Amino acid sequence: MADDFNRGDFWDGEEEEGYFDEKRFPRVWLLSMGILSVILVVGVVALAFLALFQPTPTSTLDLSPTEGPVLSPVEGPVLSPSTSVPLAGEGTEATPTPVRVQGTLVPPPSTSTPVLAVPQEIAIGVYVQVSGTEGGDLSFRAGPGTNYARLKIVAEGTVLKVLDGPSEADDYVWWQLQDVSDGVVGWAVADYLEPTVP
Repeated sequence: MADDFNRGDFWDGEEEEGYFDEKRFPRVWLLSMGILSVILVVGVVALAFLALFQPTPTSTLDLSPTEGPVLSPVEGPVLSPSTSVPLAGEGTEATPTPVRVQGTLVPPPSTSTPVLAVPQEIAIGVYVQVSGTEGGDLSFRAGPGTNYARLKIVAEGTVLKVLDGPSEADDYVWWQLQDVSDGVVGWAVADYLEPTVP
């Protein structure tokens, strides 16, 4: 092949034959290579253009009043596991908002107060309310019986804490109570007490 270039008759001859002699390198091949190169360049440019303008997926939070939080695309801060979130009492007021931690939605803490159930019967540690005295109020005595000294009169609606009892005396059931308003401890008849919440 190297000898072909050195031969004098290689460059001689008609102008249209020259180096691209149909026998050595057909023009159809040259044209095909040019078309394939143009298609390749156009394809690469089109893919790069599509990659630049393709939207990135985000997520939203949809809260339904009857169901819990539902995960759907939303924009928002993504925190790494080492990121700390200030808690209430650390110098900032905390506002309950959902936070995304590595793709997982963390619901805000519940701000509702638990509802305490009213106990069904009087027992030690239960709170009771003075009720049913029909305006006569309740005697708070030094011991479980009518013969003990009256310490004070407790008004209708007063909340008391049960400390001890029951004790039966003078045909009544007595409970030792503490008035939560002033801390006085005494005994009262169970007939005028109803379980309540503090």
